[in-house]
Amino acid sequence: MSRPFTIAHSLRVILAMGWSDFVLKYRGSFFGYLWSLAAPLVKFLVILYVFGPFMRDAIPDYPLYLFLGIILWEHFTHTTMGCMTMLHDKKSIIQKLRFPRILLIFSVGWTNFIIFLTHFCIFLFFALVLDITFTWTRFSMLLIFVQMTLLALGVGMMLSSFSLRFKDIPHLWSVMTQILFWLTPIMYPYSADRPFFEALLQVPGLMRDISWVRFLDIFVRFQPLSVLIHDARRAMIFSPSQAPSALHALGFTILCLLLFSIGVLIFIRRSQSFLQEY
Repeated sequence: MSRPFTIAHSLRVILAMGWSDFVLKYRGSFFGYLWSLAAPLVKFLVILYVFGPFMRDAIPDYPLYLFLGIILWEHFTHTTMGCMTMLHDKKSIIQKLRFPRILLIFSVGWTNFIIFLTHFCIFLFFALVLDITFTWTRFSMLLIFVQMTLLALGVGMMLSSFSLRFKDIPHLWSVMTQILFWLTPIMYPYSADRPFFEALLQVPGLMRDISWVRFLDIFVRFQPLSVLIHDARRAMIFSPSQAPSALHALGFTILCLLLFSIGVLIFIRRSQSFLQEY
């Protein structure tokens, strides 16, 4: 007789499976866990070298600003892609055992959260070296961790729900993340009072049709990843007076929770067809 999946039992399964996936991911590799640092570190060094000379005056503590944006971005992309690849990696388990498939999604979130925490510890080390003042407002980052997880898992579940039926979704999402990277203020400043693409509005010939430029500006300013990364920087790098307000934090948390809930509903409904779609 199979053991019922109570909340406590499900939590133990998620923690155990997520930790084992984290350990097995780097087993047998010469550099091991250091490979998880390779991609964000290389991206950080290249962008810092290319854009650093132009951004240092406009953005105080630009290396921290850039590194925090990159590790948040890497967590989002790895989590969403992991939710899709999980259905293939755990194919034998899904086909043989009856259990709530959503536990696999949560284990992906736990694995990637462990990786993110190690990256965040590196960020904290350099923040101490650069004499960033730590006040009680910095603890608002704990809420941002929750928002980050809800957002990444919500989008990941929506994508993975249809990734078996439509095999092009992982490839399409890989291309979309490349575009989204440039439409997220990771290497350039987040501006709330003037257009991001203000320079484009001055280019001759564009004034006849600038609707697409204004659309890009609105998208960059209000898309959830932009808000999340900007809030994290306000919480950890900027002065305490610039930390996200309680009302703003509540509103954005509700948005992330809504996206997560939609992802859960879609995934649970679609998971009934996974066996037939392999």
